[in-house]
Formats: sequence, C-alpha cells, structure tokens
Amino acid sequence: MEKTDFIELLHFLHILCWQALGKVANPVSGKPEKNLQFAKRLIDIIETLQLKTKGNLDEDEKKMLDSILTDLRLNYVDEMNKEKSSEEKKEDPQAKKDEQSESEGKNKDNS
Repeated sequence: MEKTDFIELLHFLHILCWQALGKVANPVSGKPEKNLQFAKRLIDIIETLQLKTKGNLDEDEKKMLDSILTDLRLNYVDEMNKEKSSEEKKEDPQAKKDEQSESEGKNKDNS
C-alpha cells in the first residue's frame, strides 16, 4: 500500500466519522445526521488500524493517525455530553420551566 493510499483511507474514515457525529452534512441529504453508535464504531476501527500498523508507519502517518483519533475522541465525548444534557433537561420539569422563563425573558428584551 502506498503512503497516499493510507492517508486517503484515514481522511475517508475521518470525514465519515465527522458525518456520524453530526458535525458535517451528509452529502446525499445535505443535512447533518447524527449517529453516535456508528461514530463510535468508526473510532474503534481507526484505533484498530493504529494498533495493527504500530511500528510500520512513518512519522507523518503516525502523527496524522494520532491527531485524527484525538480529534474524533474529543468530539465524540462532546456529542455524548450534549445528548446526556439534552436528555436530563427532558426529564427535569424544573429545567424546562427555567429554560422557558429564560426564553420568555429574552423575547421581552428584544421587543
């Protein structure tokens, strides 16, 4: 496998994972479509690539792979936290009231 093939594979997986995280629009629908289960699976696949290629990559490839994994892991955790926070707000009636009051206050200020 040529170096460019490996880098193209990493780019492909990186972009696909960004789409699954809902950070980039799906090219077919033109809309962001979040699928965190698929994003996690892609991250696992990239981690497997990292393990299986250890010691066989040049420095640029290694840095790129490490950077992509760090980026995707951080964004995955961010999206998971957003979902958890959103679910907690749905379950907490007081949070809904507070959010609604806050929204009404902003609307009055804009009038």
